[in-house]
Amino acid sequence: MASEHADVFVSRIEPSGINEAMSKLCSMLDLPADVSSIVIKLNLCDYRTPSTGAVSDPAVVMALLDWIRSEYPSCEISLVETDATSARADILFKWLGFHSLAERYNANVVNLARGKWISKKVSGYVFDSIDVPQCIEEADLVITHPKLKTHSLTQLTCGLKNVYGCFRPRRKIKYHPIIDKLISDVNLAVKADLSIVDANICHEGVTGPASGNPKRLGLLIGGWDIVAADAFCARLAGFRPESIPHIRYAYEKGLGKLQYRLQGDSVLEEMSSGVFKLSFDRKLYALMRLARRVGVGVA
Repeated sequence: MASEHADVFVSRIEPSGINEAMSKLCSMLDLPADVSSIVIKLNLCDYRTPSTGAVSDPAVVMALLDWIRSEYPSCEISLVETDATSARADILFKWLGFHSLAERYNANVVNLARGKWISKKVSGYVFDSIDVPQCIEEADLVITHPKLKTHSLTQLTCGLKNVYGCFRPRRKIKYHPIIDKLISDVNLAVKADLSIVDANICHEGVTGPASGNPKRLGLLIGGWDIVAADAFCARLAGFRPESIPHIRYAYEKGLGKLQYRLQGDSVLEEMSSGVFKLSFDRKLYALMRLARRVGVGVA
């Protein structure tokens, strides 16, 4: 009988550093031996520095690349992102140093907006077909590498929401009224195999994912079940997973499990005392949602 729980792995970033924590996490995840191409979906949503917790941290990505390259010396590795309403991937790759980082590890940097796409049929809430980047569809292993953040629209953004960044239209703002169901639809088409969450410097506040405040949790989190990993991250951040619509919708579409079993470093004591909770003003969030519905100018 299949388990109702999915394993979610936690690795603390100790004084010994990010590399050791990443190595421990990846070892626990037990990646397959035979992999010839890996795609890592970064989280570059705005023009922010890594110290804000809003964008992928080159130091954490470097630790991930270091482990992958040591395990897969001849594997093709691609760091990918696409253009968004207010951000251009090519500018962010260069500004944040991902071009030089990729060169160091013989990896590619790919702006998905410039690549080939293929149409894929889905049984979604909103769409029955979605364009998918060809490089992701053809990869042996797809890793969603989100930052753990609060979000003014979706309350939380993690692995599932990061995959939504692969949605082809650049002006995604017009889809905001249906974003929770659309996140599920995109994940039905663009199926990440593995989530490796950067919960080292996170991002909190109702103005996330880019205009909130940083908060250091000092964790790396991983799982082969993207929904379960998101569910744990929601609980870690102080939310009930079922209260995050896009997590619930993804679960209802069979994309993963809501129940998880923690492996690795224990964080239960800090969770029970609220140490890892991310600040989020729920009353203000509700007012902002109401303002959007009645057409008041809230982004």
